[in-house]
Amino acid sequence: MIKYTLAFACSSDGFIAKYSGDNPFEWTSLEDKKHLDKLIKNHKWQVMGRKTHELNPNESRSRIIFSRKYQKIKQIKNSINQYYFNPDINQWDEFENLCKESVLILGGTSVHDYFLYADLIDEIFITIEPLKFGKGLPAFTYINFRDLVPYLNERGYRHSEKKINDKGSLLVNFSKT
Repeated sequence: MIKYTLAFACSSDGFIAKYSGDNPFEWTSLEDKKHLDKLIKNHKWQVMGRKTHELNPNESRSRIIFSRKYQKIKQIKNSINQYYFNPDINQWDEFENLCKESVLILGGTSVHDYFLYADLIDEIFITIEPLKFGKGLPAFTYINFRDLVPYLNERGYRHSEKKINDKGSLLVNFSKT
C-alpha cells in the first residue's frame, strides 16, 4: 500500500505563496528546508503541479507532475524518472502503477485539493512561518486555513505541533489514526 504524505510551508495567515510563481524557498526558514530535505529523502516519489515543478526542477528526483496539458501519461525525458499526469483524464491505477512506493505531495493548491478530497493523505506536515501575506495562494481552495484543524480532526487525523526555531516557525503534523 502506498503511503501519501503532504508537506507545505505557509504564512501565518495560511498562504503557500504570495502570488503564482512565488518561490517559497525565498521566505521559508532554514529549519523548514531541512525538514523538507528529510521528507524528500524518505519518499521515493514526489507529486506536484506543473508550476511547482518549473519553480524547482530537479532531474535526479522521481516525480509525477499534474498537468492538464497532456492527454496521456508522458515521460518528460527518456533519461529521467519524471512523468506528466492529467488527473482529469488518466486513471488512478495508472498513477499507482508508476509510483508503487511512498509519495510526497508538494503542491500547489489544486494538487493539495485533489489528494485531500480523494481522502488519500496519510500524513500532513505544515510549517507555519511567522509572516503575514494578507493575500496570496491558499493551501486549499475550499477550506479556510483557520478551519483546517477541526476539518482534519473530524476526518480522523491526530494533531501535534512544535516550535522549530526562535523566530516562531511552527511545524504542525497531522497523522491519520
